[in-house]
Amino acid sequence: MVVATLLLPAAAYAEEHNFTITGGQASVPVGLTVQVKTVTVGEDATTVRLLASFDSHVTNSVNMNDDENAYLAWGEGEQERLHLRQIADNRWMRIGNGQTMEGDLVFPGVIPAGVTKVTLVFNPAHDGNDSSAPGVTIPLELAQ
Repeated sequence: MVVATLLLPAAAYAEEHNFTITGGQASVPVGLTVQVKTVTVGEDATTVRLLASFDSHVTNSVNMNDDENAYLAWGEGEQERLHLRQIADNRWMRIGNGQTMEGDLVFPGVIPAGVTKVTLVFNPAHDGNDSSAPGVTIPLELAQ
């Protein structure tokens, strides 16, 4: 098993809020499983601690952040989304067959106070059977 860091941890924020996650896991048919460990809302960014594993008989690798940026949403409109800051050395969040990635994803901006449900979306225009960039949607309930 190969473990790769997605992104170095973000700097500590004054007034960080750590949330306990209900839900937080999704698996798609192509062989990708994604688990959200924590969500932290800081002063100017929201950080999601993520574990992603890929085991497939279909393809050798998949992109988790392909032609549309991954995002966190708490509503339907664009103004109710935070988009992923791309990872310098793995822009498409490519994960190879038999690999596991764990690390922090940074979404510049903050989830508004009082929001208790968000959705983490990877490859929004794709379905879970896509063998190059499967769509993954993870509903999350946030509790302090």
